[in-house]
Amino acid sequence: MELIKKYRNFWVYCFFGFLASLINIGIFDLSHNYFHITLWIANTIAWFISNFFSFFVTKLYVFKSEIENPKKLIKEGFYFLVSRIFSLIFDDVFMIVAVWIFPWNNLIVKAVDQLIVGLFNYFSSKLIFNYQNRHLIERLKNLKEKRKSRNEA
Repeated sequence: MELIKKYRNFWVYCFFGFLASLINIGIFDLSHNYFHITLWIANTIAWFISNFFSFFVTKLYVFKSEIENPKKLIKEGFYFLVSRIFSLIFDDVFMIVAVWIFPWNNLIVKAVDQLIVGLFNYFSSKLIFNYQNRHLIERLKNLKEKRKSRNEA
């Protein structure tokens, strides 16, 4: 029971990450296999939709970060998307290499891809929403303000 409490964020993230991966795979399958959209475009569409879902569930349910004001929401959303762009690049390259160069099944490749990307996304999301690191951010802001006030004096 203690392990569950200790790693609660990880287990909740896994659950919602699984849901986001299902959304990603489903959108990709519809876009690429049924509507015949080019592989990397279908993959990118799936990425945008699943990451929109993922932003809100990760913020609200995994790290229990409240929506305090629109400015903070936009800032967190920006950091979230920037961190996820790295996973999009990996996602697109992995899919292109595995499907176009090696003739592997695109849905199996997509499932493996989502596992790898999911781990990266967990750790990057933890940096954005985990307020155990808030004191570090506050210290950096205070240092900036002290330097700014010294330079103005």
